[in-house]
Amino acid sequence: MTLSAWQRASLPMLILKVLAVAPRHGYGISQALVSVGLQPIKGAQLYPALVRLEDEGTIVAQWEQGGSGPARKVYELTPAGRQQLEDLGTQWEMFMHAVETLSSEPATDRPAS
Repeated sequence: MTLSAWQRASLPMLILKVLAVAPRHGYGISQALVSVGLQPIKGAQLYPALVRLEDEGTIVAQWEQGGSGPARKVYELTPAGRQQLEDLGTQWEMFMHAVETLSSEPATDRPAS
């Protein structure tokens, strides 16, 4: 599995993590992910994920007038989004613990095919 595939699979959690720090517009979310070493997110992946999170009630969006350009949507975490992020964080920790446990176990000999 490639980094971009892992990134797509965890995109909702990544978005919530970014918005837990501060409200942002879509481009700002993408830039925050890139700034920590992830690959750029295409709008065709980011905006449908934002719509789903908004439909779930985990984020809200408001139109904000840009200083030198058109208005843009700014996304913010809701209390339900903070709870979902906490729940996803717990699940992620359990998953990572399982992966680390498997990684630290010695490989077993497999019968030849």
